[in-house]
Amino acid sequence: MPGTHALLSPSSAHRWLHCTVSPRLEEQEADRDSIYAQEGTLAHAYCARRLKQYLGQPTDEEDREISELSELHDGAMDEHVDEYAATVIGKYEEARKRTPDARLLVETRLDFSEWVPEAFGTSDAVIIADGEMEVIDFKYGRGVQVSAEHNPQMMIYALGAYRLFDFEYGIRVIRMTIIQPRLGNVSEWEVTSRELLHWADSVLRQKASLAWEGKGLQEPGDWCRFCKVRPKCKELARMSISAHQRYNDPRLISREDLERDVLPRLAVIKAWAADVEEMALQRALSGERFDGWKVVEGRSVRKITDMAAVASVLHGAGYAEESYLRPQELRTITDLEKTIGRKRFGELCGAYVVKPTGKPALVPESDKRPPLNSAEEDFRDF
Repeated sequence: MPGTHALLSPSSAHRWLHCTVSPRLEEQEADRDSIYAQEGTLAHAYCARRLKQYLGQPTDEEDREISELSELHDGAMDEHVDEYAATVIGKYEEARKRTPDARLLVETRLDFSEWVPEAFGTSDAVIIADGEMEVIDFKYGRGVQVSAEHNPQMMIYALGAYRLFDFEYGIRVIRMTIIQPRLGNVSEWEVTSRELLHWADSVLRQKASLAWEGKGLQEPGDWCRFCKVRPKCKELARMSISAHQRYNDPRLISREDLERDVLPRLAVIKAWAADVEEMALQRALSGERFDGWKVVEGRSVRKITDMAAVASVLHGAGYAEESYLRPQELRTITDLEKTIGRKRFGELCGAYVVKPTGKPALVPESDKRPPLNSAEEDFRDF
């Protein structure tokens, strides 16, 4: 649930573990509460309420949040919440078979200050049983598929839960699970408590100390994606602009240059360029001047302000309807799934939905999608 955020929050650990100066640089930047963040907050509230209702617990806080953000609710959200709740409850019931007094904790506040200064957070769900524990995180985003393997946010949550429950349950095995229903992603990763504590003492504690003091390296990378100061970051700008300086031939990019320097940085460079352009535009709109640059009105497309009035005028002028009216069209699949529900739409209309082959894209080998056959392989049999 939303609330006061720790400077070194688990959700941004992927960033500050690499770029330890980023939390202090971001400290003076205002938070931007996007519609996507609000949508995620609402979905989390529904998830928590569903689990608390199952456990017979009060849901006053969740009811309040759901009421405040109710305009963002749609049928698809209900299905995603159902999927999450069914997965968590299923895991809890399995744990109770092994340990009759196993516990399911929902929206549990956790303290990580033993390793990360003044750090705290709230875990979506934790299942505790004799000798084992599972920390579960619900993610409503659909932009990037998130893996639980070596995920620092999940590892920090696991540390907080371990610190809270180890004395009572003697936890030796810890499972971390991410449920991302909009992408059909359930990612699990398991470590021993000894391995987790070793990482906390050998890596996390030192990096967190540097980040708290604002010291260490300013290191750009794909973790810059959600950094609030990324358009202003000189190190990110330097990396983006100076990538060509290592080329073997200063005139042309070789395959080795492309493979080593350009492709690994391309997504970060494109995002940085868009961020800088947007930052400069907003500053110019607020009155700041940049020599050699001006703000102009962008291209726009003409539009009709009153469809019914235009149709009436053309009808009165004697034109046939087919000359000014389009045939009725189905809504998009996304809109239909939101209105009808993804599962119900699939049951009724799945036989009429196909997914064409996507446009080829060059991605890192770590991407989970299978590779396309090369043209050479396609024509080998001819």
